[in-house]
Amino acid sequence: MSEPLMIDLDITSKKVIAALRKTDKPFAFTGGLAAITYGDPRMTNDVDLIMEINPRERDFADKLADTLSDEFFFSVEACREAIDEQSMFQAIDKETMFKVDIHLSDIVPGALERRRDETIVTGRTVPMVSPEDAILSKLHWIKLGSGRSRKDVVAMLRVQENLDNDYLEATAEQLGVKSILDELRKIAESYDPNMIL
Repeated sequence: MSEPLMIDLDITSKKVIAALRKTDKPFAFTGGLAAITYGDPRMTNDVDLIMEINPRERDFADKLADTLSDEFFFSVEACREAIDEQSMFQAIDKETMFKVDIHLSDIVPGALERRRDETIVTGRTVPMVSPEDAILSKLHWIKLGSGRSRKDVVAMLRVQENLDNDYLEATAEQLGVKSILDELRKIAESYDPNMIL
């Protein structure tokens, strides 16, 4: 990752952690940042997080506005809609223009409870989903058509040597992505350049 992007990623990560900690709600980084942390470094100009805010807490959007609006472009109404629909809302860092996607849908059940502190590529320690949950989340996005996520999963399968494979396989089956996991595991184990992602 280029030095300017590293600096911007660190700035945005620091800001979003400080803002979300003021809400007293658990959160964890996922998506591309998890893939970089647990797999092979690559470029990213956005940040993905998961939080739990249930539909009875739609007024929580105002609390988020209080903590985010000074540093981020942020729509209270879009956040309320995301809370109602249990989907995703965005904030954009006014300084770095990094996009922050905050996901409220529980793609991998219990992922927040399994979060752990990890040191990211910038050297900052952040709350992060587990490697298994990062892979499972990526498998979900592959099912929805994300090509980039296939490379991320193969990299994580190659780099992470102590995965809980029983949990990974059982949850992949539950999420309907076991066949994708099996396919990408074969690619990860083969290192055959003729096997196309």
